[in-house]
Amino acid sequence: MSNKPLIAVGGIHYPLSMMSYFIRALERRDDIELWTFGPYTGSWIPWNGGMNLLAKYAKVPNFPMPQSAITSKVPSSFINALMPREPDVTLLVDAGWHPIDRPNGRTIVHVKTDPHAIQPQFYNEAKAYADIVFSMQGPYIEYGEKYLPYAADKICHAPMEGLEKDFDVCMVGLHYDHRNQLVRMLRGMGLNVYYDIGSIFEEFTELYSRSKVAISWSSLLDLPARVFENMYMAIPLVTNRVPDLSTHFVEDEHYLGFSNHTEAVSKVVWALDNLEEANEMAWKAHRKVNAQHLWNYRINTILETVGLK
Repeated sequence: MSNKPLIAVGGIHYPLSMMSYFIRALERRDDIELWTFGPYTGSWIPWNGGMNLLAKYAKVPNFPMPQSAITSKVPSSFINALMPREPDVTLLVDAGWHPIDRPNGRTIVHVKTDPHAIQPQFYNEAKAYADIVFSMQGPYIEYGEKYLPYAADKICHAPMEGLEKDFDVCMVGLHYDHRNQLVRMLRGMGLNVYYDIGSIFEEFTELYSRSKVAISWSSLLDLPARVFENMYMAIPLVTNRVPDLSTHFVEDEHYLGFSNHTEAVSKVVWALDNLEEANEMAWKAHRKVNAQHLWNYRINTILETVGLK
């Protein structure tokens, strides 16, 4: 039996989720043993009312539960019976699912990945039995919770230099009305804008790397993972101002900020007209993310908090 600490990670196993980055970062470590569990959806993801991504993105957990388990109350006894041994840490990366009661684990860590989109009371069940609770969005953090922001993945979001710049602007993500309007305005000016959904991991990075400017516009007060990812790619970023942004980055040093459509368009135009300066800004942002905002740093934070590092 391994003498390495066992970390069990549970959540919804979509082809892409915040949990997928936690798992990737943990898989790269040689100082822990990893065991994963939770509802498994194959290549299906609930974007745009439901869509299937490429089959290669589906990653089966050690204990795959049926997709129907997402909306059912799953007792921990089913999970505990299959664990290889008692985990040192059971990490629940919660984007809409957790066991109904406390699973095995010396320390239970609950991570609220989407507090901007999920009603606070949904998390209360897991918060009641967790030893440590992290919230990934500062504006939505509650008393007693610790802050753990999103991050970039050091492998799949790494800069891809030397690609032809086929697009002026790129945004990969859900098509909210405010994003749609901005894209229409940019295209109306004759700019070549890539705007779609469904590309993830390295394919996602390649699309941005074929673009001169990246844009991000969050849905609420959340600081999207896309901000950290675009910065790590070293693509000039034009993004809306949200509370967490200034906690980590400096406007006009790491990114160009906006608060409305008109300002967003003007910042995109400035970046395209001043690409050398915009690219210098992008590399400053890359260095900042590389030093502080990769997923392996978030794992280190969790391990330090539970006393395993």
